Amino acid sequence: MSPLTRKIVGTWLLIGCVMVFFQVLVGGVTRLTESGLSITQWKPLKGIVPPLNKQEWNAEFELYKQKVQYKTINEGMVLSEFKWIFFWEYFHRFWARFMGFVFIIPFVFFLWKRWFDKNFFRKIGVLFIWGGLIGVYGWIMVKSGLTGTFVPPIHLSIHLVLALSLFAYLIYMTLSVYRADFASDIGHRTSDIKRLAYAILALLFLQIFLGGIVSGMKAGLAYPSWPDMNGQLIPSALYQLQPSGVGFTNYNAQDFWGRTFIQFAHRTIAYLLMVMVFIFFFKSRNITQDKIFKLALNLFPVFVLLQATIGIITVLNCVGKIPVFYGVLHQAGAMLLIAETVFVIFHLTKTETK
Repeated sequence: MSPLTRKIVGTWLLIGCVMVFFQVLVGGVTRLTESGLSITQWKPLKGIVPPLNKQEWNAEFELYKQKVQYKTINEGMVLSEFKWIFFWEYFHRFWARFMGFVFIIPFVFFLWKRWFDKNFFRKIGVLFIWGGLIGVYGWIMVKSGLTGTFVPPIHLSIHLVLALSLFAYLIYMTLSVYRADFASDIGHRTSDIKRLAYAILALLFLQIFLGGIVSGMKAGLAYPSWPDMNGQLIPSALYQLQPSGVGFTNYNAQDFWGRTFIQFAHRTIAYLLMVMVFIFFFKSRNITQDKIFKLALNLFPVFVLLQATIGIITVLNCVGKIPVFYGVLHQAGAMLLIAETVFVIFHLTKTETK
């Protein structure tokens, strides 16, 4: 690519990163406001247009009234309240469609201009297929919840991990365009650092998967305290109650063992991640003189500390109800940490092709 072409394609990909970031945040609000089941049908094309008059709104509301969630927790809801939860689910779906146009239209133009070689074309193809699968799975997730009170936590978590893995892939692709001329000064003596970076990324995605289940199970409500868990470092429910996984696959407020286990595991891995990031920082802080890469290395411990702090604030505010603002902020922090980790890995693996 020429410098101008690279700048245009890189900007397109960067806009995609920002849009995916925003979409995941909207998804977080949709989940935490319990809005995800408000639209009971999947209309890929017709669904672009929301209800436009009272008759259409009443028709949508009547469909929702037939579902278990309405009968269980929202019976007596008035139309104005329904419009509020409908808005978040509709906006989440609308933004997904809008992203499709933002990706497809420039892509066709770039193909016409022949700006992509075969290798880059394949990478972009993966991006489109991945995005489509996430959309299909999103409907599978919603459909799985329409027969119950809430979407099963495992589906929420898988959908979240798929979206954030797409975000990570998009970040890497954006870097491959913007920093294609990056000349590494690291050499080939950092294999242990590279392995540690990959281990951090893998553990981070495991942590996000657990975090999705924590959210889906509303596990934060069970232990709104820190650094202890209701006065205990290791909650007694783990070994006094009968182990149960029922709350992982289908929401069950009575699965206290499941809530205990998932929150304890989420906290434990958070501590492990912090230790690993700090070890990585001390091992890698002097390996490069590249200003941008060096800044990313120095920010790594800052990002993980910030995310841990937001997590603590979130759990401390889980008294009686899940705090939507802090929950979404915690999700944003996870995405920033993913972007930071991928940024570091990109620069480390760039040496392998030199």
